Amino acid sequence: MKMRFWQKTYIFTLVIFLICLNVGILSLTLYTYRKNIDAAETAAAAEQYYIAMSFERDYDVFTESNPGTSPFLLMQSYGAHYGEKGLFIAFKEGTEELYSNFRDAYSVEKGTLVHADLEGKRHILISALICDGRYELIIAKNVESLDSEFRSLMTIYSVTAGIVSFVLAVVLYFVLKKLSRPLETLRVTTEKIETGDFSARVEEQGNDEFTLVAKSFNLMLDKINEQMKALEREAKTKMLEAERKQMLVDNMAHELRTPLTSIHGYAEYLEKANTTEERRLIAAKYIMSESERLQKISEILLDGAFIRENEIEMADIDLGVVLSDIAEKLRMRAGKAGVEIICDASPMTVKGNETLLSMLFYNLTENAIKACSAGGKVKISCSERQAVIEDNGKGMTEEQLLHITEPFYRTDKSRSRAEGGAGLGLALCKQIVLTHKAEMRFESEIGKGTKIIVTFTSRQ
Repeated sequence: MKMRFWQKTYIFTLVIFLICLNVGILSLTLYTYRKNIDAAETAAAAEQYYIAMSFERDYDVFTESNPGTSPFLLMQSYGAHYGEKGLFIAFKEGTEELYSNFRDAYSVEKGTLVHADLEGKRHILISALICDGRYELIIAKNVESLDSEFRSLMTIYSVTAGIVSFVLAVVLYFVLKKLSRPLETLRVTTEKIETGDFSARVEEQGNDEFTLVAKSFNLMLDKINEQMKALEREAKTKMLEAERKQMLVDNMAHELRTPLTSIHGYAEYLEKANTTEERRLIAAKYIMSESERLQKISEILLDGAFIRENEIEMADIDLGVVLSDIAEKLRMRAGKAGVEIICDASPMTVKGNETLLSMLFYNLTENAIKACSAGGKVKISCSERQAVIEDNGKGMTEEQLLHITEPFYRTDKSRSRAEGGAGLGLALCKQIVLTHKAEMRFESEIGKGTKIIVTFTSRQ
């Protein structure tokens, strides 16, 4: 099982602290112990110096009173006196030991200080020459308390270190657990994302580095989501585009097949049938009508291709003049159908191509005339950057409005075929509107008519 980051940090930090704590405690203990030994050695040296000075003074008095007598009794009295105080004392003359109350063997060089075990206890042995170097004074002071104090210190420090280590281990555990909580949250969020939940986000609290990481992570997720949505939209758009292209090809094949079939049939009729001149003229008329229809389809397709593939030259155009001109051109045709055209076009300047705008509004007005029955009205107007074509004809359903600008779509297939319609006019109109960065909106109701609103969004 792999350890997590906070667990590794916990163990690493705890180990380092324990090492530092124990090294520090051991160093402090050894330092204290060394200071105590130095103090004991200094005290022993001072005591030895005091005994030596006292003995020399008493020795001078003793030799004056008893010339030529051995100082053994004086040494014995010093040994008895200081022996009661726990000191071992010995006097030597050269290599000969004159007096000693030592019970164990000892060894110390003249003028030195050593540590030795006597009777199983630690002692400091000090040797010094006295009486002008005639005698050697050796004392041994019990310093067993130093070792017991050292053991007591080690016990105290060990217990303290254990308590501190335990407290630190507990505190450090909870502190690191809390500090690593944002990382755990980040890990959980990442696992959710791996399962496909791209709505998951890391909680942002505080102002520390983890919060900055959380904010960056959430920002990254937002950008990834945006890119994924863009890719999804692009994929859908490509699929729709492919479907539309396929539909366009299918519809085009159907549209071309119908007039070609008619032309072939009537041509075969003219070639093989034994009929009257009048019927031949009727057949020829149908052939001409279907040929004109094929020509119109090809012209519209070529116009659409031209608009898509070429950069259109734009200029300031008075749309009111364009609409008025279209109303005049279609007035006679509308009159034959019994439809009245009303033009209320105020001067309105837009940035556009006059030829394309004329084609746009000619198509829209022509469709409005076709939608009306005898006695109908078509109104053309423009103001406040909007051009409106409105009729009181048959109107359209919501379903028809959704597909009205698709290529080869007809709201009334029988009427369109009778009048030679190819179903491409509004598709071309939509392309012209998009070229001018305008918007085209249809409002319609069955039996009440249709209103087409073209809004020019780009400013002069």
